[in-house]
Amino acid sequence: MRLINVIFIAIIAFVLISVGYVYVQNAGVMGNEVELWQHAQVRVSTLLIGVFLLGFVLNLLYTGIMELKRLIRGLSASAATRAGKRLSSLLQDARELQAHGLPGQARQVLEGMLKERSDHEAASLLLGEALLKLGDYDQAVHHLETCCLARPANIEFRYLLAEALAASRHADGAVAILKGLAGDHPKLALRALRKLRSLHADAGRWEEALDAHKRIASRFAPAMNQAERAQGTAFLYQVGMGKVEADQFKEAAQVFQQVLKEDASFVPAYLSLGRCMILQDQEPQGMEIWLEGFRTTGEGAMLQEIEDYFIQSGKPEEGLSVLRRVAATSEFTTTAKFFLGKMLYRLEILDEALVLFQEVRAQVVYSPILYFFMAKIHARRGRMEQALNEYRQLLRNLGVLKMRYECSVCGHKSPDYADRCDACASWNCNHFLFKENEMPELHLRSETGPWAGNL
Repeated sequence: MRLINVIFIAIIAFVLISVGYVYVQNAGVMGNEVELWQHAQVRVSTLLIGVFLLGFVLNLLYTGIMELKRLIRGLSASAATRAGKRLSSLLQDARELQAHGLPGQARQVLEGMLKERSDHEAASLLLGEALLKLGDYDQAVHHLETCCLARPANIEFRYLLAEALAASRHADGAVAILKGLAGDHPKLALRALRKLRSLHADAGRWEEALDAHKRIASRFAPAMNQAERAQGTAFLYQVGMGKVEADQFKEAAQVFQQVLKEDASFVPAYLSLGRCMILQDQEPQGMEIWLEGFRTTGEGAMLQEIEDYFIQSGKPEEGLSVLRRVAATSEFTTTAKFFLGKMLYRLEILDEALVLFQEVRAQVVYSPILYFFMAKIHARRGRMEQALNEYRQLLRNLGVLKMRYECSVCGHKSPDYADRCDACASWNCNHFLFKENEMPELHLRSETGPWAGNL
């Protein structure tokens, strides 16, 4: 019983005692009769006692009703608690099933929960994830659209719906949802913009991806790491490549120049910018861009581009002249000499190529292709013993003569036998690879390259 009811009863008891005392002291007065209405008379004492008894009965009745309501509410709360615990247990079971790669069984559990409680948000969200993992994209879209209409304030349903639409090849719908999320919640738009950027990039819509990236950089710069910031340069480069595919070489060149302003070490931009200049009949400018790229980055792809261009355009002497000058002046001497030697090899100037390769050999620790070229030159000159020595060195560089043991559980390879795998900690799983099958194939470059279709 609540305290207020106890106090109320105590007050009534006090009043009754007081009335009893007054009655005793005023017995004469209490014996008199009073007229309530015509021909209806009652003694004063009877009237007073009746009034107080009526109040007491009403209080008891009120108290009983309130206690009954509390009992009913308690029973309901207890039933709701038991149901909530049971649903929470089922939800946890569904999460565990999904985590263990059993989305089909998780789906059955969740659908049973939603039949019992259709407004269970966590179960609805998890069911959407299960449908996505099962590849039932149409059903996932239908389910999540219903959830979005029923619970517009829960943005997780909208994110999941965007994912389902993208998976079901309704990219426009996914883009519209993500744009809406970014607009509706500007302070929380980072997640939506990242997903939007990824969606555009996956579809090859580089300008849209770049626009989303710029919005992230302008509004959420502190949340971006170095790798994410670099994506903007990559997107800008892809925009330039799109203009190349559309034969807009002048516009593409401007884009590649912007890329190099942002990142002077972006090798693909040097290569593509040089090609754009040459395709606009500006060979000296294109050549200088490739050389500047090599001077800045030391990347041999620049020299390979120069080699391919001059050989395929029928001007190998000019190419040799350029590479000789680079080899004599560049700070990346080893790389420059190697590519000069390789071009000499392609042009059958073998003795000079061998001299350069021997100089390079003294500077490098690992280069199987170098030993391959030297072995081929010795073989062509009939120096079989030297050729065999170079092939032996090539094999040592590749490491194919080492015994290998492979874990049957995770595939980890090791040179020595171990009773337990170092990678996955499984026992008795290492087995000797009798047939070595991981030796990489040596691909010699063909005489055609990226310029064959353009010149």
